[in-house]
Amino acid sequence: CITFLLLTPTNMFISIVILLNWIKDKKLPLVDQLIASISVCNIAEEVMKSIKFLNIIYNSSKISMIYFSLCSMVMSCNVWFSTFLCVYFCLKIVNVKNTLYICLQRNFQKIFPWLFVSAILGSVLVSLPFILRITEENISTPKLNSTFLDFQEMGVLSFIILFWTAMLIFSISALIFVISLFKHMNQVQQNLGGFRSPNMKVHVQALITVILFLITNITISIVLTINLTLRGYTWNYMIMPFYSTSKLAGCWSLIKGNRNLDETLKNIFRKLHCTKTSN
Repeated sequence: CITFLLLTPTNMFISIVILLNWIKDKKLPLVDQLIASISVCNIAEEVMKSIKFLNIIYNSSKISMIYFSLCSMVMSCNVWFSTFLCVYFCLKIVNVKNTLYICLQRNFQKIFPWLFVSAILGSVLVSLPFILRITEENISTPKLNSTFLDFQEMGVLSFIILFWTAMLIFSISALIFVISLFKHMNQVQQNLGGFRSPNMKVHVQALITVILFLITNITISIVLTINLTLRGYTWNYMIMPFYSTSKLAGCWSLIKGNRNLDETLKNIFRKLHCTKTSN
């Protein structure tokens, strides 16, 4: 309930601000598209907690499986959208003298719609074993039941592999971005003879944002993998707060890393402070 009350308004704030900017400017940059997609996935994930609460009341295995199937689909979409965001930052900032890399730099925005659709379709496919698991109770033949359980295990394994593939691409892109930006900051500092560059604050904020986003997504992936592979252990539920905390930290890093979101949030706090002072 606490994480629902914290994460839902935060993600709704991100989505609404991006929507209003889209209406105002009549265009939506790729960065905003990805941030909005991540926020929508986070909202969907929080809304689906109501399904989990229903399961506490009715104690139905079918409700539980519906929750897991929808959750796996949304989580898979979320990690791929986060990966695309990090890859886009890397392509935008880092220059590498490689034909494939340069081609990707030039054409990423063109191929993005295909990547977006592929991520959604792939997430639906990896959640298929969880969806089929709903009908597990209807399988009475031992041989079919055994085959079905093997298929489930393969499905969970494929989900984890696909999830960690996205995380590997995400981590490599983030590390390349951080190393490149860190080298650039040192070079600028040396060129200025030790004086602080006016853009240094922006660079430091970008570094903090990407590093925080990387740490939170790795934490989410580890917790999710443990939760899927070691289900039924009591201590398994104890690590779930790390998942929710990482989600909140990830949302905060998205807000601080986007100028429009950061400025809008600061303006809201300023107005609240002025109202409080005047009262």
